[in-house]
Amino acid sequence: LPVGFMTMASCCSTGPATLAGNLVVGNAEVIAVSALIELAYPGAPIFYAAAQTTMDLRTGAYTGGGPEDYLFGAATNQLADFYRIPLSMGAFATGAKEPDWQAALDNTFAGLMPVLSGADMLTGAGLLYGSRILSYEQLLMDCEIYDVIRATAQGIEVSEETLALDAIESVGVGGHYLTQKHTLKHMKERWVPSLVDRRPYSAWEENGRRGAKEWAHEKARWILSNHRPEPLEPKLHEELSKIIAALENK
Repeated sequence: LPVGFMTMASCCSTGPATLAGNLVVGNAEVIAVSALIELAYPGAPIFYAAAQTTMDLRTGAYTGGGPEDYLFGAATNQLADFYRIPLSMGAFATGAKEPDWQAALDNTFAGLMPVLSGADMLTGAGLLYGSRILSYEQLLMDCEIYDVIRATAQGIEVSEETLALDAIESVGVGGHYLTQKHTLKHMKERWVPSLVDRRPYSAWEENGRRGAKEWAHEKARWILSNHRPEPLEPKLHEELSKIIAALENK
């Protein structure tokens, strides 16, 4: 299995105050440990891992969110690309204490920047208070945030089909596209949320003004009560058992 060492160098405390300087320290940590891994197990698959941030200047705490984190998410990917190894970026570890607007702000930007920069993996889904708290509700909200990021990263396809000129000509000025075959063909490509509330205001009021946090809580409880993980295939279970036994006997 690939192994990665995650740097969590923090500006002003465990790393320099400047972003560039903090990247130098974090990069040195990752490369040093990666070299040790390769010395011990030549050819072992590795990946670059990072969750760099800055110290809160009021309290000295690990922040877990903010513009510095977002920039680190992009810059660290450039370093990993330079060494030609995959990047696992800590992206969902907000400093918020509960699922709220701060968590949404932090995790959206902290996830978007590395994805648009080409990161291979994102970690930290469900974590709050700078990785000190795991929240099932936040985990589901982060899944929604990631789904938005994934859809955004796909960009816009421009082709003869997607330009829809025939449909536009058919509808003309002031018409609608509800009955167009082109709409039926492509409508399922549009993003559909699981937690984001798009109901009319009246429907929101009639249902007790409940929103994403309440829905995430209910969904988490349902999953914990009803989900039954599928067992591993016998051949896969046997192979994994052999690998574990071989390592334990070393």
